Amino acid sequence: MKEWTVSELARLAGISVRALHHYDEIGLLVPARVGENRYRQYGEEELLRLQQILLYRALGLPLDKIGAILDDPHFDGLTALQGIHREARSMTGR
Repeated sequence: MKEWTVSELARLAGISVRALHHYDEIGLLVPARVGENRYRQYGEEELLRLQQILLYRALGLPLDKIGAILDDPHFDGLTALQGIHREARSMTGR
């Protein structure tokens, strides 16, 4: 299984290492493992979660709401996006 260091994942996703450290600190994106050298290692599951985080951030959702959505045991990506779309439409009156 492929793994990425925090700097590799940051570069791949186009975000800062500091953002990834913050996501780890608040429990939004926890690394798959931390080596004896204390280096964070992220796997494919974390990469997919990061893609979802970045999508919801692009839609303007705050990090706490993103965490609640992704950590919901009944999480369904399509249903979540439909709900966000409905909210956005109601805010714009369309």
